[in-house]
Amino acid sequence: MRRVIGMVQSKGGVGKSTTALNLGAELVRRGRKVVVLDADPAAHSAAVAGDGRLPFSVQAHLIEDVDDTTVAAWAKVVREQEVDFVIIDAPGAMGGAFGATIAISDIVLVPSGPTALDVRGAAETIGTIRRHRKAAKRQKPDILVVPSRIDRRTSSGRDVVETLAALTEPVSPVISYRAVVADSLTSGDTVPHDSPSGIEFAALADAVLTRLGDDL
Repeated sequence: MRRVIGMVQSKGGVGKSTTALNLGAELVRRGRKVVVLDADPAAHSAAVAGDGRLPFSVQAHLIEDVDDTTVAAWAKVVREQEVDFVIIDAPGAMGGAFGATIAISDIVLVPSGPTALDVRGAAETIGTIRRHRKAAKRQKPDILVVPSRIDRRTSSGRDVVETLAALTEPVSPVISYRAVVADSLTSGDTVPHDSPSGIEFAALADAVLTRLGDDL
């Protein structure tokens, strides 16, 4: 069964693309077929994929004009992907692709750093998702908040899980801020799976699959 994982956050710079690509690599390592659809005009995921080192396809998938026909066509492309997991790297701006990602996802990951602005963006994003669910009269998408780019040496980093838990949605294991993550993406690759960061992304994959009721 194809599952759709959306990466959404109204604030930029919180690690959406990093999370999308490293989660995708971990799922491939577990034998799943994955495609990442880059719906963000900034195209960070597509840029990383340009070197051809990623173990999955990354496709640009923008919504140029927001109307019912365009959004329906955008969603049709997502539904027709012949893979186990479609990961959508949504734009930060709350436009057509942002709303369409929420509408079509089985689960949305909301990455958040530890700063007040990051947490405010996560809260705003969660509120938007809840309104979408209420308007559609459905329980999907599930929500998983991802503590991202966390430095545990700081007080905000040590308190981030408790801070994000106050948003009253499930919180995933922490993804730490490490130079290896940025360095790997600069070279067009993901983190080594046996590195400390790789282990953290594996724990995130466990959390996502558990939420989806998928075998680990």
